[in-house]
Amino acid sequence: MMQQESIFKKVVNYKELHFYQKSEVLVLLTDVFCRRFLPSYGDRTVDQMNQAARSGKQNIVEGSEAAMTSSESELKLVNVGRASFQELREDYEDYLKRHRLPLWTKEHPRYGRLLDFCRVNNQWEAYQQLADSLSDEELCNMAITLCHFTDKMFEGYLRHLETTFREQGGIKERMHAVRTGYRQEQDARFKELEDENQRLKAEIQTLRSQLAQAKAALGHQGQT
Repeated sequence: MMQQESIFKKVVNYKELHFYQKSEVLVLLTDVFCRRFLPSYGDRTVDQMNQAARSGKQNIVEGSEAAMTSSESELKLVNVGRASFQELREDYEDYLKRHRLPLWTKEHPRYGRLLDFCRVNNQWEAYQQLADSLSDEELCNMAITLCHFTDKMFEGYLRHLETTFREQGGIKERMHAVRTGYRQEQDARFKELEDENQRLKAEIQTLRSQLAQAKAALGHQGQT
């Protein structure tokens, strides 16, 4: 018997995605940065940065939740999340420009170590103590590096979603496939029953013929 496929798409556990884990770090890191280096009142940048970080993370969550029934919604939400972190990166870069602080590149002596640290660490525990001790320049460059890593991961995940959609389609295609599969299964079962019925009819006919032959033989023996 054919196994029924579900109309619902199998979704990943977003908490296991590395770019989601890095997004959680960015939310908390941004909160620390704003509290330490931006005015408590009168600066809209604080709300903008915190909102951009939270939006990036939450859209991963919402996209994952929507994925079960809507590939289109998942793609849109994940892409919005990516855009939010791009906006956050711009805010950090603007801070460096306004305060005439350097954006670290591969020529900077500490850039390689920062890159390695951000690449392998996805949990807040690795960043927590550093967040309270780093300077604004160091914290900015750490957040920017995380934003770059997260952006590349977003890009790769969006390509994965595109490939999955191309191969499996959306919920309409899955509903059609499941319905078609169900009909095919019913047709196959009906054919099995029909074949079994024909076999039984033939077997009954054979038994009747054998019974008639047996009766005729008994009658012949009685006459003799």
